[in-house]
Amino acid sequence: MKLHIVVSVLLISLVGSSLAQMAQGLRKLDLEGTWSSGSGSVLTGQGSGESDTFFNPMRRKFTVPKTSGYSYSFTRDGFFEMAQFTYNSSGREPECFTASLKWQHGTYTLEGSNIHMKPYEGDGAIQVMGKCEDPQVKMDYYSENEIGANITVYTDTDIVFYSELDSMKVLQMHAFDGRPLPKMYLLYRPPRMMPTQSIFKKVIGAPGT
Repeated sequence: MKLHIVVSVLLISLVGSSLAQMAQGLRKLDLEGTWSSGSGSVLTGQGSGESDTFFNPMRRKFTVPKTSGYSYSFTRDGFFEMAQFTYNSSGREPECFTASLKWQHGTYTLEGSNIHMKPYEGDGAIQVMGKCEDPQVKMDYYSENEIGANITVYTDTDIVFYSELDSMKVLQMHAFDGRPLPKMYLLYRPPRMMPTQSIFKKVIGAPGT
């Protein structure tokens, strides 16, 4: 009986150690890369030209993608970049839709299965567009701490947007309130990112400060 108990304890310890190593590997290795939802129209980083670069931080200029979506990039040494294009419509006034483009980058830390993202204050931007807005296009500085909760990385074999592939890595994150974000596919590794260091400093009295 004692031998059986000792063997059981050793097995439990080995299983627990293996799971801990798997979790550690997930955080350090599997998170690295550029992830994008849907067909990948929204991407962080710099493309081959202005037409496929979501946001140019030097010119402070957005390029509206073909479709809405989310994109996040992460490095192993603690940097992140985010690009989002979303829109909302009004049930009472369908023509009065509002679209927003957001971009920011900075550093992140991991706590269990949660990601805490802290952006550089002077670099991020948000552009809001709407037919019924005044003005119809408005751009401002953007800096908002984010929490990606209950993150998981897994292999998906049921791929709608990339039917030519048998499987792809998927990043699933949840907002702080538990709402799931669209699942994002791994498109680049190493990640496609703008410079990971702060580009500008926040200026007191500038728009959005």
